[in-house]
Amino acid sequence: MSEKNMELTETPAAGRVEEDADLQTTKYMIGVSDGLRYGIDAEKVETILTDHTITRMPCVPEYVRGIVNLRGQIMPVIDLRLRLGKMPRDKCIIMVVNVESEAVGILVDTVEKMVDIPRDIILPMPTQNHQKLISGMCSLPEGGTLLILDCDLLLHG
Repeated sequence: MSEKNMELTETPAAGRVEEDADLQTTKYMIGVSDGLRYGIDAEKVETILTDHTITRMPCVPEYVRGIVNLRGQIMPVIDLRLRLGKMPRDKCIIMVVNVESEAVGILVDTVEKMVDIPRDIILPMPTQNHQKLISGMCSLPEGGTLLILDCDLLLHG
């Protein structure tokens, strides 16, 4: 049994209600690309790089901008704009995420902040607007829409 689960069984009832409320939200790091806000599960985000050289690679899909050497680890860098069929941008930030136990860089225009989103307000994408890589969407408390990015699909055609 995990430590968190052990805490739930050993705490008074009031503590359990508080823990249960925590379990019903997910933290997302918001990255902006082409004017759209994308939520990336904060548990998958390893680091954010603002100034790294991307080495181009031959014979890779267009959306793979190249590779980066991060502390001796070579990782691919995916341009989110290109992956979603948009025009690329030169100045970008790399969000390093864990995808299938491997580090992968995602190029975004900016990183905004971390937010807690209640799981029950995340809606599936409407079928007429279905975009690959997007697993859901929700409204942000301060206004605007957050698209939930499914990082596990980034590397799959």
